[in-house]
Amino acid sequence: MLLVNRLLQSLVLPLSALVLLACSGCFWGEVDGQLFFKVTATNYDQYEELLYPGERSDRWGELFEDRVLMCSDGGDDCDLASLERSDSLDLYLPYKSQRARGMITQKGDLQITSHLDVGDAYRELATDAFSDWAYMDDEDRLYGLAGDGCAADQAAADRTGVGRCVRQELLDNSASYEPLDEDLRLVITINLPGEDDIRSTRCQDYPVTFQSSDWSLPRTLRVNYNANEPEETEEGSGVYIYGEETPPLAQCDIEVYSRLQLGIEQFSADRYGADDEDGPCTIDGDPCDVERSNEAEDTLLGTVELEELVLPDEEGSPRARGRYKLRFTSDRFSARDGKVEVSGEFNVELRLDREQITEPDRNLDVESTDSETTGG
Repeated sequence: MLLVNRLLQSLVLPLSALVLLACSGCFWGEVDGQLFFKVTATNYDQYEELLYPGERSDRWGELFEDRVLMCSDGGDDCDLASLERSDSLDLYLPYKSQRARGMITQKGDLQITSHLDVGDAYRELATDAFSDWAYMDDEDRLYGLAGDGCAADQAAADRTGVGRCVRQELLDNSASYEPLDEDLRLVITINLPGEDDIRSTRCQDYPVTFQSSDWSLPRTLRVNYNANEPEETEEGSGVYIYGEETPPLAQCDIEVYSRLQLGIEQFSADRYGADDEDGPCTIDGDPCDVERSNEAEDTLLGTVELEELVLPDEEGSPRARGRYKLRFTSDRFSARDGKVEVSGEFNVELRLDREQITEPDRNLDVESTDSETTGG
């Protein structure tokens, strides 16, 4: 018996050590949201093995190809202004995942990363007979028109809307879609106030430490990926534009970066709703006040609302909770067709064991350094 006990102890100790090692820096979370892909005849083939399996590629070609401009009401007589593409569809996927992680990065930023397998999203839709896709049957939209069928050899005016066709395809062949395991990776990086990029003289007077008590939460932050300096259209007007020729934002003025990764395809978040059809950040025609908190069910396009934040070095369980509404544009698709819009909320515990790296000196006088370099 003594021999057995010693043998068990020799096994238990290494196992417990492995558990401690595996849990070093444990962090977890969940994301609950929704995601819409802009799928058209010009980009559907890019989504093979992402939104549909290769064995169904011919069928998707039949569904999307050879569709024409049509009157927005589905009629036969209208002016040019009323013509719309009949090949365009906003395809919905539920973005509910418990594969979400929160951490403070090496540069001291808050990063929320979540993962979703496309097949998991289809399985969730299939359990309810794709009832969340009922919008695809909306006869007020071209993609929801009832017709004689989905075959490409049918007359355009007689074809069933592309949305109805896609829904029927999934209903008839849902088992073929569930094995899709491509990882949709959503990354939101919030630039917490702290040590800023030395290359910007504007940032040198910013505080070099951050305390969450400095902020009043919830706090609405602009997603300003690849943003430029705002330029006031008229002095004192309070109306700003972000032109391509204006300088890029200083590092300390970047509030949120975000990207969406689909296989080899990467999407970058638009700057604060810059590509919104109604213009940059408008609600009922009025400019949005980014400083205001998002109201219920009224998250601003191009923003992240940080509702709660406890850092690893503060009292309490480190965590981050918030909401977001982002629009992404593909780096490869056209600006019109390569779009994804995702909204939802995250709730994550933060990683405790931030990796430490040697940071560059943040107190350099950039202007004097430049003059020494140029011999001034």
